[in-house]
Amino acid sequence: MALEVTNKDSSLDRLELLKRLQSIDNNIQELEGKKSTILRRVDESENKIEEAKAHLEKKHEASINFQKDIDRKSLDLKCLEEDIQKSRDKLLKINSNKEYSALLSEIGGREANKSLLEDGILTMMTEMESITTEEGGLAKELQRQDKEHSELKVAVEDELAVIDKNIEETKAVWEETARQIDKESLDMYKRLIEKDGEAVVEVSGESCGGCYMQLTPQTFNLVLRKQELIPCLNCGKILCLQEE
Repeated sequence: MALEVTNKDSSLDRLELLKRLQSIDNNIQELEGKKSTILRRVDESENKIEEAKAHLEKKHEASINFQKDIDRKSLDLKCLEEDIQKSRDKLLKINSNKEYSALLSEIGGREANKSLLEDGILTMMTEMESITTEEGGLAKELQRQDKEHSELKVAVEDELAVIDKNIEETKAVWEETARQIDKESLDMYKRLIEKDGEAVVEVSGESCGGCYMQLTPQTFNLVLRKQELIPCLNCGKILCLQEE
């Protein structure tokens, strides 16, 4: 439904004010977008640090558990060595050849187990060195990311302050412009902006620049007359002629 006015000039002025208001809203949206992009960078940096911390913590836990395994096997080795030594001491007190041979065979088996256990411990210690080295690398990487994050926060603080100031100033211009528009037209504009961020669209050929639907001859003629605010019958956006 067209918003009628008493004279042509006031209609044109009102349309120009609405177009200006939309331009201001676009500027605000652009500034808000820049702010969101900056804040997203900070959030992404924080997320990377949290991931790095979780990775380091997991590696540290694995390191502790691996060291516990080494300690357990080292204790097993010590106990086995003590058993072997006790068996060797016992050999000196045996007089029976049969018992001597049996115990000697038992000692041989334990010596073999000891050798396997020693080899396993050496292999685990080598792996432990690799884990420790990797853990140290992760810790250094976390320190580097922490430093970069701190520097990023400092860098964006000034940038965000400038953007916030621009947003505040632009909103003040919006309010000043809005005060020059009648309530009915402003309410119509707000409804359209809230719907999809666009209220005033240019006519392209004889089609709406918002929904691209062909305008009726009557609607198109009303737009050409420039005596009313003419909404598109399909999408409701306010129609205006292309600027020459």
